[in-house]
Amino acid sequence: MSQANEPEPPATAKPKAPRCRKRRQRRKRQIAYLAICSLSVAVFGLALATLIRPAAAADADAELDADASNERTEKKGDDNNPQVEWRAGYAGHGTTHEQMGELHWAPVDYTPYKPTVNYTRPPTAPTTAMNPIFNFTHKLYDSIISDEPALPPGYIVMQGDSLALGPKFHNADFRDLIARYWLVLLFILFLCVIIVVMPFVAVCYCCLCCCRRCRQGCPPCTSKQDAQRRLWCGVCLLILIVGLIFGIVIAFVTNRLLDRGFDQATVTMKRGSDDICLFLKDVADHVHHLMVYNYEEMQTHISDELSSAHKHIFLDLADTSESTSLGELERILHNMPEARQLMEQVAKMETDLRFYGAQLRDGLRGMKRDINFAVANLCTTQECQTFLSSSSIELIDTSKCLHFDTIPNATLYLEGLNIVVKENYIKIPTDGLTRMENVSLKVKEQLNSVTPSMIRDLNGGRDTFRSHARRIRNQVDAVLSQIHLKTSRSSRSFDDVYDKFGNNRSVISVIVCLLMIMILGILIVSLLCGCFGRRKTGYRDDCCSKATAANCLFLAILLIFCMISFITLMGLVYFMIGLVTYQGACAPLRDVDKNGLFRQLDSMVDLNRYLPRADDAEPLKAAPPLRMSNALKMCEANQSVFDMLRANRLYDINELKRIKVMSSEEDSDSTKIFDEDMSKTELLTKEEFGKLEAMRQGGAANYHSELFKDLCSEFTPVNLNALGEKMYALSNSLESPTFGWARVSFWNEGLNAKSYYQNFIPKLTTIVEKMKSNMKRIDELILYENRDFNNSIRLLLKAVRESQNFIQTKGTRYINELGKNLTSTISNMIDEYISMVIDESNENVGRCEPLAYIYHQGVDLVCRSMVDPINGYWVGVLLCALLFLPILYVSHRLMCLYKKVYPYMASVASHVDVVYEGGCPVCTGLPYVQQTCAGGQQAYCACPGKEQGRPSGGAGPADEDPVFDGQVSLLEMNKHKQD
Repeated sequence: MSQANEPEPPATAKPKAPRCRKRRQRRKRQIAYLAICSLSVAVFGLALATLIRPAAAADADAELDADASNERTEKKGDDNNPQVEWRAGYAGHGTTHEQMGELHWAPVDYTPYKPTVNYTRPPTAPTTAMNPIFNFTHKLYDSIISDEPALPPGYIVMQGDSLALGPKFHNADFRDLIARYWLVLLFILFLCVIIVVMPFVAVCYCCLCCCRRCRQGCPPCTSKQDAQRRLWCGVCLLILIVGLIFGIVIAFVTNRLLDRGFDQATVTMKRGSDDICLFLKDVADHVHHLMVYNYEEMQTHISDELSSAHKHIFLDLADTSESTSLGELERILHNMPEARQLMEQVAKMETDLRFYGAQLRDGLRGMKRDINFAVANLCTTQECQTFLSSSSIELIDTSKCLHFDTIPNATLYLEGLNIVVKENYIKIPTDGLTRMENVSLKVKEQLNSVTPSMIRDLNGGRDTFRSHARRIRNQVDAVLSQIHLKTSRSSRSFDDVYDKFGNNRSVISVIVCLLMIMILGILIVSLLCGCFGRRKTGYRDDCCSKATAANCLFLAILLIFCMISFITLMGLVYFMIGLVTYQGACAPLRDVDKNGLFRQLDSMVDLNRYLPRADDAEPLKAAPPLRMSNALKMCEANQSVFDMLRANRLYDINELKRIKVMSSEEDSDSTKIFDEDMSKTELLTKEEFGKLEAMRQGGAANYHSELFKDLCSEFTPVNLNALGEKMYALSNSLESPTFGWARVSFWNEGLNAKSYYQNFIPKLTTIVEKMKSNMKRIDELILYENRDFNNSIRLLLKAVRESQNFIQTKGTRYINELGKNLTSTISNMIDEYISMVIDESNENVGRCEPLAYIYHQGVDLVCRSMVDPINGYWVGVLLCALLFLPILYVSHRLMCLYKKVYPYMASVASHVDVVYEGGCPVCTGLPYVQQTCAGGQQAYCACPGKEQGRPSGGAGPADEDPVFDGQVSLLEMNKHKQD
């Protein structure tokens, strides 16, 4: 029953086992076959490498011979092609510094000129307020004086180098001048009429009683009209007073400016003299700095380059030919003793590393065995099983840092380095460098035959530029000194004006100003009294009434009549002096091209006569005369002194380009600096090459620190200290009676873990770090481009062979190319120096701004300090003189208005009213009837009581009659006021 219920196995289950067995056997045979094939290939490769290595040196020699033949072929091609690629992939001469953008020869670093000149500054001009007046006089003279020449002969003459008033001016002979200009004639005639006629008008005004004859009219009837007349006349007088104030201010200020101009002329010219001296010194220092000091800097720089040229050429040759590889080889072999010492330390540390590592590894394996036994037999709890699976005890001895099978044996490298040091291979590259140094000595010997001539040419150029600097300084000194001399003398023009008038001029001018101020004060007082004082009543008039105003106006009229001719005469005199001196001092300096008088005077001054002639200077052909006008015009544009000298054909700074400093420039292309035969020059002999080839294949051939890359300090996958603490905790967690042996075992293994950590881990870590540090230092000492020792020496030997081949085939030509580059560089330095001197001279040397300042403060001083104040003075004086004419009329009219008496103002105290029948007898011409009161009393007497006044000659009521003061009769008051 039970057998029937059991399931039957599938039909395919029986033949499955034989097929799987056969498949496994077939796979095993395939694996064995592949292993045998791999082993055969490895053995064959090892044998082939052993056979190829001895032939490597022969192949290198064959490669060198092939390279030499190729170089010879290139040399033949180089002779036909001037564009030679000295070094593959490098432009120019194939040097490294050229690829970095640097030049073969350093440029000259010139010291810039720093001026230390502090020019004096003039005080602030106080004539700003008077400039409109001065400009008015300039425009006036320019508009009325238009002929050429502006002044007839005899009015302005030359005395030495300055202008002076001529004999016609001293003799007051202005006929020629007046005859030429009708407007001037009319103006002078008008002033003369005023001067002559006004005294007669004054006599008539005073003698014929015009001054006291004023129409009185009827003040009570014309009071309104009189008030309007007083208003308009007062306004007119106020306007005239304002104009009079303006004229007096102009006259007073210009008179002070004229006095100050004479006083400051000497100070201004002394300041100009100091500035011109500073300017000349600055120009001389700047020229000396450019042509002497900067040239000496260039000469010193070129001399230094020539003295070290052989070193420079040698270094460039070594760089381009890659002879520096010989130096690298010498460095490596020189460092061999130090590298050997470091390798000895590495070998000893390697032995210690392997010894201590084996002890630690064995200890860890024993600890792992004991822990596994304790977990399997002494502690069967889940806690122990979990500890075993989670603490990585099974992998504790499998760290790659604890297995040193892949680390090479440093003793082999030490033996190789010992052989290098023992055989004294350092002598080979040292001898090669000595042979290379012989090339430098040959270059130096060849350059010593060329350098003296270059130094001699540079010394001759220094003398040439020094002579040019001296010549330029003398010419500039002469030109500017004469310009300043002419300017200072011209600034003393018209000194005879001051000598002629002297102190009397100033006294008279001040008197005129004081007289005008006195008249002005009287007019102002009269106007104030007339505006704010009471009207004249004829009874108890105040001191500031209109009567006082009338008296002040009368006094002003008398003073004007007395002084107008004298004031006008002073203005006329100043007008004539200003006219003549303006045309002689101001106009020529403002318009030198169009002014005929200045052209006439300028033609008398040729500064070429004062210039020194150098002995070696070429004679100037058809040199135009150097006029002051040209010099001043150039300085006005703030050009350079050299522009002025070139424009006047005195000296052209651009001629420096024709100077040839180096006499050997013409045949520099055909001259060879180096002509030694270097085809037999050897850096290393064949025997030395063979020794070095054998050295690189010695015991240290494969050395590189990368071979020790498996050196590490992570010796266990877990921290042994932490593992010991875990085992302590596990031991303490187990029950004492049941798992007593397990507790003891785990506690002991925790002690072992901590002991292994304290005794082995720090020591092994220190050994590993020290080995890494030593091998890194060994790499720096004996490796090249971070290659192993074998490849480093191989590349350096290849570079030495190529360098030797370059020197033998192209060395002579390359040195000559560098020599030509040296001569061309020196020529370019000299050309750049000359261009720098020319540009600096044309742009920055001797800017004429100080000369323009001296011109404005010197020559223009005459116009600003004397002529302009003279013209301003006559403008102010004649303005006042012309304003006196309307002031006379307005003052007379206003005086008459102020003299009118208004008698009805006196009847205020009487309280009596009187009315005339038929109107005012003064206005209508009716007969006057004296009115009386009732009882026979006068009308102007107060009647007692309230009696009705009885008119004796009129019919009007008494209360409408005008009331008068009883003390003054109306007829008596008006008897002198009738027309």
